[in-house]
Amino acid sequence: MPTKFWEAKAGRAFAGRLATGSDLVEEIERFCLEREITAAQVTAIGAVRRARYAYYEQGEHRYLELESDTHHEITGFVGNVSLRDDKPFLHVHATFADAGGATVGGHLRRGTEVFAAEVMIRELGDVSLARLHDEETGLALW
Repeated sequence: MPTKFWEAKAGRAFAGRLATGSDLVEEIERFCLEREITAAQVTAIGAVRRARYAYYEQGEHRYLELESDTHHEITGFVGNVSLRDDKPFLHVHATFADAGGATVGGHLRRGTEVFAAEVMIRELGDVSLARLHDEETGLALW
């Protein structure tokens, strides 16, 4: 498939704090579902009690699931919301640092438990971003 871009307009912007103990992915997806957000940019800062993330093995077209039960600071968090199976789907790559500064990260997964998280959601308007299976990569892409 050739490179492709879609023009989008700035929509609503939201800033919020997630509850301690909540699931980072589930809370953002729930909020987007409630507010009917179907396309957005998402960033976050804070810390987690447990991190779940994955690494995509390109040759095998599968995710290697990883996790850490150590407390971590969120040192990087960039992602988006689009539609997958007609529901808001959060796609984030996150990096986490421990007390010694060592980092881990990858594709953010459910089960990442919030200690403290401040989240920014910037909705994109006039664009429809839906994820469909891509044969070449094995991923669900726009």
